[in-house]
Amino acid sequence: VASAYVSTAVARARVASPGSRVKLAVNVNGAKLRAWVATLAARSNHTPVDATLGFVKGHVKLTLDRPGVKLDASDLLRRLVSALSTNTRTEVRATTHSTPASITAASFGPVILINRSINKLFLYKNNGRSLLTERVFSVATGQAIYPTPKGTFHIVVKWVNPTWYPPTQDAWAKGLKPVPPGPNNPLGTRWMGLSAPGVGIHGTDEPASIGYSASHGCIRMQVPDAEWLFGRVRVGTTVFIV
Repeated sequence: VASAYVSTAVARARVASPGSRVKLAVNVNGAKLRAWVATLAARSNHTPVDATLGFVKGHVKLTLDRPGVKLDASDLLRRLVSALSTNTRTEVRATTHSTPASITAASFGPVILINRSINKLFLYKNNGRSLLTERVFSVATGQAIYPTPKGTFHIVVKWVNPTWYPPTQDAWAKGLKPVPPGPNNPLGTRWMGLSAPGVGIHGTDEPASIGYSASHGCIRMQVPDAEWLFGRVRVGTTVFIV
């Protein structure tokens, strides 16, 4: 990596005045030193790990993010060149920087779990380190002929006092007309549409259906419950349906 011009220094020392200092010139092989620093960086650097959200063994699991570590290769190279060139015998310190994950645990916000088998909706509060059950609601999910889809979805839209439009592709809605906001609206006063087409979480004008598999695929809630939930979730909130 580096070589000293010893013969040249000795020759100069022979003709130098007694007590004088003779500089020992050092040649640093930049290519080799950069390669060595790159190898050290490859061993030292750690890529940050994003937080993940999943459903494992009946439970929503939040896996925390981990920051990465990055060696400041340019700074280390500069310090090494300086130490080798001046024949410094003191230790050379390397500087590292923490690199944050792109997706942190706090990025997920609240999380919803809907269990079709027991017609319950669980709202989990995310404190940035773990998920805590905040509230549990009785809901109505889809009938056997119109099942609520299983999977991982997200809230994509939120509407206050929505108008209900009959799904034209479904035979049961044939001949029905849109229903404006009001006490007879099948969606109640709040609609939280999911990334599953045509499916959402909403209030209902049929409160007696809550607790049963009675809907056409959506998740019905009591109107006050839907209003409460509406204020605590956001567009992007993850929704697990199992």
